Amino acid sequence: MFTQLEDLCRRLVHNHYGPIVEKVVALLIEEGRLSLGRIISQTGMEGASARQALAVLIQHSHVTHAQGKEGARMMTFYSINLRNILRLQRAGLYLALAEERMGAMGLSVFRTIMTNGCMSVSGVRDALGYKKFGTADKQKFSVAVAKLVRERFITAITATDTVTKVDRFMQAEAKEIEKLTTAPTPKELVNIRRRISDKDDEEYTSNVVVGMKRQMTDIGTGGAPKVMIGPNGQPIVIGNGFEAGQQDQDADEDLVDDKQCFQIYHERLDVFLRNKRIVNYFAEKYNDEASVVLKAILRLTEPRTKTCKDKVSESIAAQQIVQNISSDAQLDQAVDMSGDPYFKENGTDSGSSSAARKATLGKMAFALLDVLRRDASGIINKVDERGAGQYRVNFERAAIVLRDECLDSLVLNKFSSTHVRVVRTLRDKQKLDEKLVSQAAMLPLARSRELLHELTLAGFADTVEIPRTTDRNPSRMVYLWYVSPQKQVSAALRGALQGISNIMQRADQETLARAALVAKSQRADVVAGTTHLTPGEQASLQVLGKLKQQIDVCVIRLDTMLLLLHDMVPGSTAL
Repeated sequence: MFTQLEDLCRRLVHNHYGPIVEKVVALLIEEGRLSLGRIISQTGMEGASARQALAVLIQHSHVTHAQGKEGARMMTFYSINLRNILRLQRAGLYLALAEERMGAMGLSVFRTIMTNGCMSVSGVRDALGYKKFGTADKQKFSVAVAKLVRERFITAITATDTVTKVDRFMQAEAKEIEKLTTAPTPKELVNIRRRISDKDDEEYTSNVVVGMKRQMTDIGTGGAPKVMIGPNGQPIVIGNGFEAGQQDQDADEDLVDDKQCFQIYHERLDVFLRNKRIVNYFAEKYNDEASVVLKAILRLTEPRTKTCKDKVSESIAAQQIVQNISSDAQLDQAVDMSGDPYFKENGTDSGSSSAARKATLGKMAFALLDVLRRDASGIINKVDERGAGQYRVNFERAAIVLRDECLDSLVLNKFSSTHVRVVRTLRDKQKLDEKLVSQAAMLPLARSRELLHELTLAGFADTVEIPRTTDRNPSRMVYLWYVSPQKQVSAALRGALQGISNIMQRADQETLARAALVAKSQRADVVAGTTHLTPGEQASLQVLGKLKQQIDVCVIRLDTMLLLLHDMVPGSTAL
């Protein structure tokens, strides 16, 4: 664990939940798993305050708990989830995603759950004043909640969600061992653990959406139209809106269980943020039209991609990709097809008919797919030649490409473009001595040696010693330079965490320096307009507002670096 991580998590918890909760979090970070009694004794807090602080942290999925023996008694031990605490600074990005995909009502529901933590649908209704809604707003609310659950922006809480994965595996293993009449052999233990792991993988890959229930709806009974959520999460009006031939049939309507509690699915939201970064990468490398095709591919992979730990997507037919491209997408000038004999013979369909438009769109989409699969990054792969082909997204390769791009950008900002050239040379050629680095990077030997030492001190390069003799005399050793992605990421993460902490400290100091003015601006008479602020006070508040806005932008940029370097990497462990 980085020392900068502890300080940043404490600041985030203090800003969101206050000093009492921060004291509990600081102790859990420092000591690890603790029981309630030890938390009370080591923090010096009252029992009620400690319980309430833990309840708040469990409510927002920052703390997990598990039961275990301490002497002769069964105790409940609590442990901290640092990854979810770090996601507190990503709230703005999550809200922007919810507004983009779910609309205004979906954003209201999503913000309510994010603010209050785990909530039931009935609790969200009460918080939003559902009783005062009109008929149209009530219908929008039902559609928004169902769509949030269907697309997994929010996920249902189960009994095992507040228990760590290690504890769940240990409990499952203990239950399997209890079924045996004798002590298990090493081979039996391996089989038990394999079965538990396979069951966990099966639950992860399951497409069943917890929290939804199905209800038979008679469409032919008339009355007000009802709303059903389709397979793609789109609302479908049923009832009076159906054709006469379909009104005598029954349909299964997906409803959200009002008694089920839901929480924000952070891992799923990170998938959407990762996909945005991949789209932006190809938009900058090629053009906006290529990003349109890639966005259609990633949209098709989203239903079966729950978290960023998936290394590759499922294969997708090219025809399905083309069909999911928006009909109003402007792909006419995306690729120069003058060298294609078929395209040159037939030309561009200039007709105004929809068939001609679709034909041109299909030609350009297939051409862009071919460009994407030939890209040197290796993110889009063609896995089958049948028909128009099957395509797959390599998320593991995408994480490596975006990570290297982020590291190069960091080296460029910290040093210069010459340093970036040296880093890329070492990344491509692996271990090289100073002379080979100088030749490959086209630099004088003295200059390359200076750059290599600067990169080593910053943690972006390293050396390996190869002795020529058995005495390992430094003067008779060969020193090879190389770059280690793990060490580079560690150096970048330390800098990003420290930067976010420093920026938040600056915001606190600026607010503290104007504490009296901020308190005055929040008084009831000032808000009501009966008492006015002086021009100087208004200017000072405007300066503070602009400064906080700039600080928020800086925090989002550094948090995006955390996403690229750690959160979106398949198989990444805790910081």
